[in-house]
Amino acid sequence: MADGINRYVLSPAATWSRDGDDLRVFADAVLLVQRCPEEMFTWLEAVSAEPAGFPAPRGVHVDAIVSTLIRLHLIVAPFDRSWHSSAWRNQVEYFAALGLDAGAAQERLRAAHVTVLGVGGIGGAVLAELVGAGVGGLTLVDGDRVALENLNRQYLYRRCDVGRPKVDVALEWVRERLPETEPIAVMEHIATTDALLPYLREGGFLVVAADSPASLPEICAQACLDRGTTMILGSCGLRVGSSGPLIRPADVLAFIASLQEARTAVGAASTPMAASFGPVNTLVGATMGRDLIFGILGVRTEPTAERVELLGAGW
Repeated sequence: MADGINRYVLSPAATWSRDGDDLRVFADAVLLVQRCPEEMFTWLEAVSAEPAGFPAPRGVHVDAIVSTLIRLHLIVAPFDRSWHSSAWRNQVEYFAALGLDAGAAQERLRAAHVTVLGVGGIGGAVLAELVGAGVGGLTLVDGDRVALENLNRQYLYRRCDVGRPKVDVALEWVRERLPETEPIAVMEHIATTDALLPYLREGGFLVVAADSPASLPEICAQACLDRGTTMILGSCGLRVGSSGPLIRPADVLAFIASLQEARTAVGAASTPMAASFGPVNTLVGATMGRDLIFGILGVRTEPTAERVELLGAGW
């Protein structure tokens, strides 16, 4: 075939059925092929049952159908099924359904290192996505303790944790879910680039989910430039939140310049907004987690921010 793949399996996200001579393939939408050639049904039965896959049929009556199935990722390359007895079986199948090298993608997540700066409402939500995805290297940095008034949005913590360092509780939470990893907890408020540098790794990633000092984005950007680390930022307002951008080292200088230009034009709040609503933080954190995971996999590389609408248009 034109894409160079010689063997195919049915996508884990797809099912199909036969109604007389009509073929229906179900995924996000339904593909209907009327008067489908008999050899297509025979082939689909084979690729649905054989993990090693089968070569695509050839012929004037089937080439267009096969090309459409490939284009829509309804049939995909055979993928690594050694993860089938792991916690990430369904995720590996999801990656395969996207057309990725699914086993390699999961290995890449396991080998990645992410520093989470701020393990509160947003940072805790990002951390949950990273742990769920199987990210193997985690450093948690936060100088605060669990506070009762923050439990409405910080779901990693319980009432019995009030007064404990957030990073200690978060570390326990991670270890319960990823016992094969060795996460690191650092109870520290970051106020300078030099203070952050020891917790970053070249080729690693930084989640900026803390809200002070006001210059923290510039501090983090400079540290990422110095260390060769990719960063992602997130924030919540009353009606609108922001996820991203995902900033790779090559884009850091332009990002710093844009921050300085914005501060010159409109200034910056001296203290963050205290009012909070749990679902708002979760929306932003989950969006950041998605973008970071795909960034680790090299799927989404454009340094763009996503505006997250937090309330309906009637507000």
